[in-house]
Parts: sequence; structure tokens; C-alpha cells
Amino acid sequence: MSAKRLAPFIAALFLLVCLLFVLVPRPQKKDEKPKVNQNESAVPAPILNLTVSNPPSLRKFPIRKRASEFTAEEKSEFSDNFQKRYKTAIQSWAKAYGPHIPLDPDGITLEKLVERVGADSSFNEYVFVVDGITISIRDSKGIAQVAYLNDPTQTQKMQVIPRRAMPPGSEMPLQRQEISDMVLADGGSQFTPDQIRMTPSGFSGGLDGGAIVHIGGDPRNGATWKYDLVFGADGKLAYYLRGM
Repeated sequence: MSAKRLAPFIAALFLLVCLLFVLVPRPQKKDEKPKVNQNESAVPAPILNLTVSNPPSLRKFPIRKRASEFTAEEKSEFSDNFQKRYKTAIQSWAKAYGPHIPLDPDGITLEKLVERVGADSSFNEYVFVVDGITISIRDSKGIAQVAYLNDPTQTQKMQVIPRRAMPPGSEMPLQRQEISDMVLADGGSQFTPDQIRMTPSGFSGGLDGGAIVHIGGDPRNGATWKYDLVFGADGKLAYYLRGM
């Protein structure tokens, strides 16, 4: 074959050798350090080790601890606080809301405690379940108060999209002044009518005839609300959340 005919084949072979040289990685020498892109870190970001990073207080007081896991000392301390302080807070709260609470306050006993939520002794929340209703007592900086209640038989209705032949009613079981009086008795704060925002609960779910109430704070920022309440059609609390 003439040199003129071989020229294209030689050029193609040369191109193939060049491509292989570029694409096939070279073996790395033992003492050769890998090259790192200047825009990337040579070492991946470490995963936060909570056991190491948390201060001693968090290691000593887990965020959540079941009542069945309490030590003898913790049981004794809780029992003492319950008798001397927490029962008083429960009775005061029950008196403020009167017939509007969905459970018997005397049913909140030591045996109904489910767990403790808190980082250290300066803040703990004790969670009870009474007849299927969850209620918690917040103990913060020496002040004990009811902080949360949820009656799932009522609040679960709020998550259901109802099939109605007629639009939801606008009636609510309580007046704004009644709620103002209860909250004043509960926390000692007087709220003006415009700070008590009420919506018929049937407008946003299957809990017909009730009321969704947000009190205080910035209406656009739920984290600032002082109280977040839901009443069922019977006027009883279905949900209660007290702000910090």
C-alpha cells in the first residue's frame, strides 16, 4: 500500500492514542497527594456528633425521657413537685376555663405521666394522657403552668375535608368576651378585642360549629401568638397551646 493511502490510517491511529492518554487515569504514586479543586474542601464536612457537641446539661437531661425510665431520684423529685406545685397549676387552669375543659382535672395523676420533655432543670414539660387526651405541665424557671392540651377526637376532624350539601355555618359556641375573661383568669393578661382573632372551625375542616382562636402577637406570625385555642361545637377545648 502506498504512503498516500496509509496517511489517513496513521492519522486516525495517532488520534486514538492521544485520546487514550487523556482519558485513562494514571496510577498514583505512593507519595503523591491527590489534587483538590480549590473551590471544594479536601475533607467532607463532618456530621454533627450530638453526644460530643451537646453541653453537659443536655447529656444529663435528655430532650425526651419516658416516665418508665425515670430514676428513683427523678421519680421522687417529680412526685414532690406534682403534689406541691403542679396540682395547684392544674386546678388554677381548670378554674379559669371551668366547664370548657374536656377532662376531669382530678384525673391528672402521677400514674398518668407519659414522658418529660426538656433540656435541663430550668425547663421541663411533663406530658400526661388522660382518657385519650394529652395535656402537659410546663415547669420553666420555677413557674408551673398548663401549656398544652389536645383532644384527638375533636382535632382529627379538622383534618377531614367534609362533604356538605350546604356551606359551613358561621356560628361559634363562645363570644369574644367569654374567651377574654377565661384567658385573663388563666394568665393574668387582658387582651383587646382586636387581639382575639376568631374563625368558625367549619370553614377549614370537618369540625363544624366550633371556633379557632388566636390571641395576641403578630397575626402573620404564629410563633408570637400568646394563645392558640380550638373549641368544639360543645364549647369545650379541643386544643390549647400557651405561648412562651
